[in-house]
Amino acid sequence: MTDLTVLVALAAAVSFGWSTAAMHHDASKAPAGGTLALLRHVVTQWRWLTGMAASLLGLVLHGVALSIGSLAVVQPLVVTGLVFSFVFRAALDLRWPSRYVLGWACFTAVGLGSFLLAARSTTGSAAPSGGAAAAVLAVGTLAATACWVTATRVRAAPAGLLLGLGAGINFGLTAGALKATTAAQSVSQALTSWPLYVLLVLGVSGFLANQLAYRRAPLASSLPILNVANPLVALTFGVVAFNEVTARGPLRLAVEGVSLAVILAGVFFLARHEEATPLRPVLNQPDTGDDTSDENADRALLGLAS
Repeated sequence: MTDLTVLVALAAAVSFGWSTAAMHHDASKAPAGGTLALLRHVVTQWRWLTGMAASLLGLVLHGVALSIGSLAVVQPLVVTGLVFSFVFRAALDLRWPSRYVLGWACFTAVGLGSFLLAARSTTGSAAPSGGAAAAVLAVGTLAATACWVTATRVRAAPAGLLLGLGAGINFGLTAGALKATTAAQSVSQALTSWPLYVLLVLGVSGFLANQLAYRRAPLASSLPILNVANPLVALTFGVVAFNEVTARGPLRLAVEGVSLAVILAGVFFLARHEEATPLRPVLNQPDTGDDTSDENADRALLGLAS
């Protein structure tokens, strides 16, 4: 791992932080309707468009970081974009982040610092093992699909949890496919090998699932599990397909494990933070005949800093 890897990965995190804050700000205010209605609404919103641009920039930076660093180091750094998203969302709301947000942000930063010190000796191969990568992708895709299908049949809160888990698995797989794509030695090699096309499929499906999660339920239902599943799946991908070895020695391994747990705990509790906001309709929420429970389940535009 190099200092450049860390800087580029953190720049990607900042880009993803703005993307999440801006896109959620507008997607969560969309009128009731299906996926096409949601997309028709958001493409007319300037904040959502800047979020989309930041997402693309973050993807490029993420790819650069993965081309010079390992999944085991880069992905935990990238998920700290959640911390930046709270800051950006507070700015959109013209207020300071709460003490709760600042406290967990500092907690995450401590874990991040110790993780970087422990993970400096990470090694691995530049190109993946085809069979191992296929196995990880197959298992992950089945798990994510099961989450998304089940989410269409339940109420808002559990649907948000399932959509978040599915998106987290998807984003972890996407990171692995992105790193595999960067291993290509030329454009022609990239165009004639599987990683690029797997990356495109995962990217589109993850994007749509994330927008539905934003629209369907409070972020407190989807973001915590998304930000835990994402780096864990990426870490698994790195170990299995890229033969990545992180810390060497029991003490360094223990420090890295505890530091990673601190980072994940920080983003988990940050994502759970919410604040009451005006009611809004829920996409495809089953009709139970109980208006009160529907309103309670629907209470919540949380915004990443809400």
